[in-house]
Amino acid sequence: MTKESQIPVGEYLFRRLHQLGLRHILGVPGDFNLNLLDHIYNVPDMRWVGTCNELNAAYAADGYARTRGIPGAVITTYGVGELSAINGIAGAYSEYVPVIHIVGNTSRDMQRNHVKIHHTLWMDEWDHTTYQKMSEPVRKDSAFLTDPATAPEQIDRVIETCVKTRLPVYLFVPIDVPDLMTDSSRLSIPLDLEVRNEGREAHEDEVVSEIVRAIDQASSPGVLIDVLVQRHVLVGDAKELIEQINAPFYITPMGKSIVNESDPRFAGLYGGIVSNPSSAQSQIEGHDIILHVGPFPVSANTGGFSTNLPGDKVIKLHPSYCSVGNRVWDGLDFRPVVKKLVQRLNKQPLTRKASSVPKCQPYKETAHVDDSCVDGLDHKRFWDRLSRYIQPNDFVIAEVGTSQFGSLDLKLPDNCQYFSQLYYSCIGFTVPALLGVLLARKETGAEGRVILLVGDGSLQMTVQEFGNDHTGGAEGRPSLWANNARYSIERSHPRSPCSSITIFRRNGTTRRCCRSSELRMLPPTWPRPTRSLARF
Repeated sequence: MTKESQIPVGEYLFRRLHQLGLRHILGVPGDFNLNLLDHIYNVPDMRWVGTCNELNAAYAADGYARTRGIPGAVITTYGVGELSAINGIAGAYSEYVPVIHIVGNTSRDMQRNHVKIHHTLWMDEWDHTTYQKMSEPVRKDSAFLTDPATAPEQIDRVIETCVKTRLPVYLFVPIDVPDLMTDSSRLSIPLDLEVRNEGREAHEDEVVSEIVRAIDQASSPGVLIDVLVQRHVLVGDAKELIEQINAPFYITPMGKSIVNESDPRFAGLYGGIVSNPSSAQSQIEGHDIILHVGPFPVSANTGGFSTNLPGDKVIKLHPSYCSVGNRVWDGLDFRPVVKKLVQRLNKQPLTRKASSVPKCQPYKETAHVDDSCVDGLDHKRFWDRLSRYIQPNDFVIAEVGTSQFGSLDLKLPDNCQYFSQLYYSCIGFTVPALLGVLLARKETGAEGRVILLVGDGSLQMTVQEFGNDHTGGAEGRPSLWANNARYSIERSHPRSPCSSITIFRRNGTTRRCCRSSELRMLPPTWPRPTRSLARF
């Protein structure tokens, strides 16, 4: 290693993240990560975004990753910082969101000597690796960078794992390591981000052939697009499959906005008893072959496990297996299979005739309510008006609770994006996630507005992130507020004081977040967002 090829370990890390496409690093500074943060400024176009706390940073990194399709990165300090963030990392893990959590640790000498430094725990004779063990269940891979000679290889491996698995990873960096010199030559070698089924190419071809045969022989095939399509960056491929198969297609609750809901072949949202329209449940379960791409069979995505697709008629393409009817290929990642299927159908189109799509109204038609009405705002009026308010290219983020459930009935225009933490369902997630969304959209130059739907209880969990001045153009986002005086979902037990919350006076916050042009979009008789809206 020549002197000219040397580079600090900290700079190597941020240059690799820059090569991945990241331009913003989120987190909270602390005494064990300050010298690591200094190296961000050695990388052109890389920007540090400090958040109000570490949990918010993890949420923001999650929102960034969902929006850009590449990992978000969050930096915290040893112990108090990394534990604060772990809830956000757990949410990312549960929903297949790639996040790189970088933790500034105590020095190697302190670790060897079990120094009783601040932030450490006294058990196990002041073992400085105690916190690392706590994050094991919510990370796919990790590296403890103690040797500058091996640090580049470890950094590359962990980043590659994050991208390929779409799961969070950890990098633990002792305070005395970021400034140490290491070999920079690996930076000229691109990261290996391709997902392969090593030695199983014949199985991939077999699955593709079986899929084509099954669909070609079907009299009434259907396609179900699920959330893992988006998480594993296969949205473009899924849209091609819909065109190639030319049959009715459906989405799941967590798969909302992946495909065009205005397409005449779109037959609705399938979620068992929460299907919309309700006829979508019997319709999809009546197909003789169903191609289910990216299944995620959790309670929140299946109407409380009320879906009932006949197993012998379903083709499932999943990150850890592929199946055609009752035949299963365990350990076969669906990404190479989906790409081969698209290529096969481009070269050899299906011979079957296109299926006619049954006439249905995907999503309930709500009766348009007279905007001049002076009655209090209720859910029917709110969701009806919001459906007409959303425009092409908008980005909708829905918080846990009533925002989440009501937004599933929205029919989104073309090129809209939508997400909600429907499965992990941690209240307060969306406000910091909004920051990550805005940063990601700024990087890509995305058009359209970002609309956050959040209730009082969730808002109060993380409201301080609205004060973050690093959002870069976020002043144009519209915000809608509602005062329920308690957690709305918990109102099923109305006499319980436990669900009551403090009412915030948010006038200044809403003025910061809303432009006057957005306020004019609301009907003239509706309350302005600079004061509380009527109770739901």
